[in-house]
Amino acid sequence: MTIRCVVVTPERTELDREADFVALPMYDGELGVQTGRAPMIGRLGYGVLRLQTSEGAKRFFVDGGFAQVEANVVSILTARAIPVDSLSVDEANKALSDALELPSDTPALAKIKDTAVHRARGQLRASR
Repeated sequence: MTIRCVVVTPERTELDREADFVALPMYDGELGVQTGRAPMIGRLGYGVLRLQTSEGAKRFFVDGGFAQVEANVVSILTARAIPVDSLSVDEANKALSDALELPSDTPALAKIKDTAVHRARGQLRASR
């Protein structure tokens, strides 16, 4: 039995396929999902979504969001889902450098900077 994984961004459905195993980059760690998993909803972090399919491993960088597991369906709502193969280490390093230079004088600016740094670090890890 397989799991259906559906990844939706604001623009479109990025992915809708069957997998034997799905690893989600949760906000506080990684979560593995196999068939028969108990239902759950969780917050995604910035990291790599991994799927083990009949054709081999597939990996995507997800830009935060939420995941729901129910009845062998993993539904992911995220701002972006990018195949890891299309990421550039140089672009990720530049994004991290830019994020680290953002101002953090107020609590609101500090939160924006923190989010940008987490996103850039996740993208850098995924691109390696």
